[in-house]
Amino acid sequence: MSLDKTPEKIHTMFNMISDKYDFINNLMSFGMQMFVKRNCIRLLNPAPQDTILDLCTGTGDLARIIKSLQPDSAVTGIDFSEKMLEIAKNKGGEINYIQHDITNLPFRDNEFDIATIGFGLRNIQNTPKAISEIHRVLKPGGKFLHLDFGEKNFISKIFDKIIPILIKPFCDNIFAYNYLIKSKQEFLLPDDLIKEFQRKGFKLAKRKDYCLGVISCQILEKV
Repeated sequence: MSLDKTPEKIHTMFNMISDKYDFINNLMSFGMQMFVKRNCIRLLNPAPQDTILDLCTGTGDLARIIKSLQPDSAVTGIDFSEKMLEIAKNKGGEINYIQHDITNLPFRDNEFDIATIGFGLRNIQNTPKAISEIHRVLKPGGKFLHLDFGEKNFISKIFDKIIPILIKPFCDNIFAYNYLIKSKQEFLLPDDLIKEFQRKGFKLAKRKDYCLGVISCQILEKV
């Protein structure tokens, strides 16, 4: 049975877990998540003056990493959850945060040099529409970074078993994190995801896998 990814359900869930989101993510990744995110942004190599859109920005990790590496870039973070955005704004940084649905972006065609999304696309009910919107707002030749869980290998299966046990003492909403594990299991494998990106008008530029393939980063270009 497929997960319920209706916008109302996702909005409510992320608002409910917002106050413990960063702590639990660090716990789940054994402290690796920020290293991986920073490494991916270095691989992306944004240029000074780039206009950059961070989708499903959450508490703003990728947006702040981009801004720290390229202070002259113009970074916009967009997310569905107002409570996540409150935390992102409180962390500071010259970043423009907007609450909106990424399947209907409030931007002009060909507006951004770069778009990024980390651990968010698998929570979108209409994934093809979200990818089409990302393609629409990017300039020709613009870059798109997608970061999320990757191969469903032996290490990934161990992760799925131990994470709910590990976080249970710290999280009073274990349902939400069980959902996140299930969404990881149901999400497309990187090779299949790349094919979907290609069908929507992107070409693969770079790919890098982390943690024995459990996490995968793809950098694509708008054709």
